[in-house]
Amino acid sequence: MKQNTNNQMRRKRPIKKRKKSKNKGLGISTFLYLIIFCYLILNIISFCRHNDVNYISAESGNIYKAQIFEGIILRNETVVKSEYSGIANFYVPEGDKTNIDSLVCTIDSNGEFTNEIKRNLKYVNEKLAYSNNLNTHQTIKNNLYTYAINYNSSSFNNVYEFKTNLNDTLSNIISSLYIIDLDALRNKNLLESQVANNVNLVKAFKSGVISYKIDGYEQFDTNKLDIKELFDYKSEEIYTYKTESVKKDTPLFKIVNNDKWYIISEMNKELSRYIEDKEHLKINIINKDTTINSKITDIIERGNKKYIILEVDGYYSILKERKIKFQVIYQQYNGIKIPKTAILEKEFIDIPKKYITYKGNSKGVLKKTYGEKYAGGESVEFIKIGINYMDTDNCYVPISKKGLQINDIVVDSTNNNFTLKEKKSLKGVYVINKGYSSFRFIEEIYNSSRYVIVKSNTPYGIRIYDRVITDSSIAKEDVILE
Repeated sequence: MKQNTNNQMRRKRPIKKRKKSKNKGLGISTFLYLIIFCYLILNIISFCRHNDVNYISAESGNIYKAQIFEGIILRNETVVKSEYSGIANFYVPEGDKTNIDSLVCTIDSNGEFTNEIKRNLKYVNEKLAYSNNLNTHQTIKNNLYTYAINYNSSSFNNVYEFKTNLNDTLSNIISSLYIIDLDALRNKNLLESQVANNVNLVKAFKSGVISYKIDGYEQFDTNKLDIKELFDYKSEEIYTYKTESVKKDTPLFKIVNNDKWYIISEMNKELSRYIEDKEHLKINIINKDTTINSKITDIIERGNKKYIILEVDGYYSILKERKIKFQVIYQQYNGIKIPKTAILEKEFIDIPKKYITYKGNSKGVLKKTYGEKYAGGESVEFIKIGINYMDTDNCYVPISKKGLQINDIVVDSTNNNFTLKEKKSLKGVYVINKGYSSFRFIEEIYNSSRYVIVKSNTPYGIRIYDRVITDSSIAKEDVILE
């Protein structure tokens, strides 16, 4: 009986429900993972939509206002012809200067001298190669080094050994040079006998620069020039050093005997006007990209055409040139050189300077706002502005939905109203110096088909080394760029 009572009491006892445990850690982790996942998705989308922005570093440059002309070069040139037939050997390189009576070439009548020269040259080269292989300088240096590191004041054996090695090395040097000297002497005597019998020496009859390019223009003289004949002349170029066998009365070389040379070119009306009252003309040799000064020596008129003769001093790097293109530089413009594709025009609101005010360190204007919430239906609000450009009387501020727009009303310190109605388009570029794009003004000096020269160090303007966006069509204000 008692046992049944206990069982009933046990069954009536309320059973406590087990509370579900809340896993707070799992919820926070899931939330963090979700944030990271969204961040990655946004970055992927941003990366896919991202356009690479090309830019250049603004640097100093120049642009020429110039015209291109074609001219013929004449020099004081004398062609030397061969008095003999045979094989020619030339000894002066193209473009080298030579003195009077200097040997320029030899004419070998039967070819024996030329063959002997080749044999002796091979022989001497072999001896020189043998001498060089001794590596005498390095050998002496190594002997000295070995002696120095092995020196011992208590032993004199090293001294005698070093002396013997050094004497052997010097003997080898002297022997090799003696062999070469004997060979050279024997060859000299042999060659001199060959010269006396079969070889004719051709020497320079005056000093000057040697050239082996003959084209026929050497016959023209600027002092008695036939312009029509000069420009109608059809030349045939020959390079005499390329042919070993020559015939009598054929050209061997020419001597350019002074530092002056001349350019003869047809002029146009603009050049004719430009050179009035001028004695000198600045020109740029295009294929050398070199600017030089020339002297105007003569103007020749033939029918309705005008020709100019320019004199230039000492420029032998174009010794082989006969016809050249050159620029006449009318004017040179210096400044910051930027591509035209980087330039755009942007509209700004024109605000008189007296309406600019300050609030703390911020610059702005007092703009009138209207609404029922204001006493009297209107109020004045301080609008912070960034002045992009300023002249003597006015400031120019970008049009902005959050800032100022046309027809807004601003007031000055004496409560005078001014309605913003004037707009002005100003040229500039976008730069990305600080990781985001911003507009900078430019003042053009000169523009060509592809580039513009602008002033440097202008107020609110572009500076040297600014990173300029090259394509203005994709540039926007205050865009953060990677």
